[in-house]
Amino acid sequence: MNLLIGTILFDNPALWIGAIALGIPVMIHLLTRRTPRDMVFPTLRFIRMAKANQSNIHRLRHIILLLLRTAMFLFILLAFLKPIITESSDLATQDPDAGKSIIILADASASMGYLNDGVTSFSRAKVAALEILDHCSAKDKINLIIMGSVPKLSFDAPSENLVITRKDIREAEVLPDHADINAALAEAVKQLGVDGAPPSIKKEIYFVSDFQRSNWSNVNFGIVNENVQMVFIPVGPEEASNCAIISVSVLPASPTVMEPVEIICKVANYGNRSSQVPLELVFKDDEILTQEITIEPHMTASTSFRVRINDSGLYECRLRIPGNTSLSAGDRLTAKDGLEIDNQRFFTFNVAQKVNVLLVSDAKTDDVKSGSRFLDRAINPFLESQDATVVTSVIRSDKLDALNAASAQVIILSEINELSLDKAEILINYLRDGGSIAYFHVGGASAHNLKLLTEASEGDYAAPYTLTGQVDLSIKNEHAVLAGANFDHRILRKFKETGELGDLKFYSYFTTERVKQKGQVLLSFDDGNVAMAEKTVGLGTMLLCNFGCSLESCDMPRHTLFVPLVHEIIKGLRPSADARNSFEVGHQCSMTTESVTQKDHVEFRDPDDTVIEGTLDVSSSGAFIFFPRTHKCGFYRIFVKNSPVGSVAVNVNALESNLEALDISQLKELAKISRAQFYAALGNQSSISELLSGKHLWHYFLLIAIVLLALEQVTVMILKR
Repeated sequence: MNLLIGTILFDNPALWIGAIALGIPVMIHLLTRRTPRDMVFPTLRFIRMAKANQSNIHRLRHIILLLLRTAMFLFILLAFLKPIITESSDLATQDPDAGKSIIILADASASMGYLNDGVTSFSRAKVAALEILDHCSAKDKINLIIMGSVPKLSFDAPSENLVITRKDIREAEVLPDHADINAALAEAVKQLGVDGAPPSIKKEIYFVSDFQRSNWSNVNFGIVNENVQMVFIPVGPEEASNCAIISVSVLPASPTVMEPVEIICKVANYGNRSSQVPLELVFKDDEILTQEITIEPHMTASTSFRVRINDSGLYECRLRIPGNTSLSAGDRLTAKDGLEIDNQRFFTFNVAQKVNVLLVSDAKTDDVKSGSRFLDRAINPFLESQDATVVTSVIRSDKLDALNAASAQVIILSEINELSLDKAEILINYLRDGGSIAYFHVGGASAHNLKLLTEASEGDYAAPYTLTGQVDLSIKNEHAVLAGANFDHRILRKFKETGELGDLKFYSYFTTERVKQKGQVLLSFDDGNVAMAEKTVGLGTMLLCNFGCSLESCDMPRHTLFVPLVHEIIKGLRPSADARNSFEVGHQCSMTTESVTQKDHVEFRDPDDTVIEGTLDVSSSGAFIFFPRTHKCGFYRIFVKNSPVGSVAVNVNALESNLEALDISQLKELAKISRAQFYAALGNQSSISELLSGKHLWHYFLLIAIVLLALEQVTVMILKR
């Protein structure tokens, strides 16, 4: 048993019996003390010498030696008692025979791969976790949770099997994931609730991490019971410099053959010095384009590569920072980028032979007067499709699904019936993923459909106006004209000088009520009603046209303006971004392709070209491919007869690149939920040992005893008898 006196813990309290030894110097002093004797001195000289021997200095010598020897024995005794200063820490004073329940949460997210002085943060985390185990007793129950996108547990419940726990720690590897800290913490709380320990048993959660601000600032520590002690052990670098490619976008998102393509990359500098960062864009067949970009400290900068693609098809590309970055601002030393995983970014894009437009209409196919027919002809005025730059696929609204929507660069809705909720959700998801929709209002279903789209979006979409009624001026042989236009908009910019928009006549449309601060109005009728408005949804755009394209609605099909206006609408709505060209590692990813049928033998492969599990859903309009979970960065492909027919890019979460960490005081403030104590230690063995077992003092006492021994010898030499 240990003995605790104040904040001092004695590991060998049984040796207190050695305090008897403190009497040894006193006994020696008494036994060697000189006693006066009566002597007859022949001369006065001998009398004076005897008197000198009884002087004050001689008596002082005995007192000093007594004190030194007693103190030396005292400090030797204290050294053997193994005193430990605990500073009132419950972690260091708990009875090992009682046992504890301990959960170790080890961060394995991508940022933990930062290399500093030849050692990664995750390697330090493993050393810290093993040090925690070294201070556990045989009766402690332990569980290890590796924090990634999905928490990984060593046991279903805390266990006394430290051998397996040590093995799991040693074999753990850093993941390219963005850790879900809240999910791991919730699992730790659950584990402490199912450990079967009585309430009197101490419970502790150890957090071993770099405590990256972007990942830890939103952690909910409120779910932890206030009786559970939380220990924070930072293992990240004190100061980290890192440059990272955080995003890549392709403009236009789905280019056509020989169309100018701009590949824009955004690079961040999370260091304290300006950096000149080289960039390489790698196409298939290992064609490489290079750029260099200068980035100020804690800033981002963008640069672009301009290319033209000669052939249609799927292109896999990789943007990378080759080697190290060189510092500017007078410092020409080479700076090692310690986090390699974010120095490259994978992306894909499709180059189409023609722009693909999906026209959704419920008008009769044999109705030559329908607005949808005019739209179809305006999109592709050529009778032979090979002469067209834009091609149209026409389907009914009840045939709309996620596959045919995903294959279209622009969807046009015209003369459609009332949509069902699932069709509205398909359109909203298409918009969120970067698609664009032009909706020409015709018939009484338009008001219902606008409300349904708002409902399906769950707050993401709100129309710039509401439809309050219908106007039919043809009865009075009258018409409305356009009285206001936003010619700065990309769709209308080319019509500013011609003035042709003012010549259009509109006979049938809806009355509208403007919703303030929602979208922007592009065209207005002379009676004040909105004629055209735009609203962004996610990465996509919804263009609302308060008119139809039939001759009963307007005379627009009779004007030469009609075809170029339709093409400017398509050009202006073509997606400028595509959320589907990259997914985050650690999560699921998906893609669509038209190159797979039910009869094909399909293989799913990861970036290492290893066959993995996947899901395939084939319909008449194409195939939907689903990878349940990704485990590394790169391209996940689908093969038919050993030939690739589809690919999707997977990258590390861009938040992992910013290595700014929360300090101990910020963590303490974040975890403050009326708990008695908060513990933290640096991620080295000595700091953890001092926190968990207290600061050992025996070596200091032994050193003092040696010093006292030396002083005793010096005193004997100086103050001779």
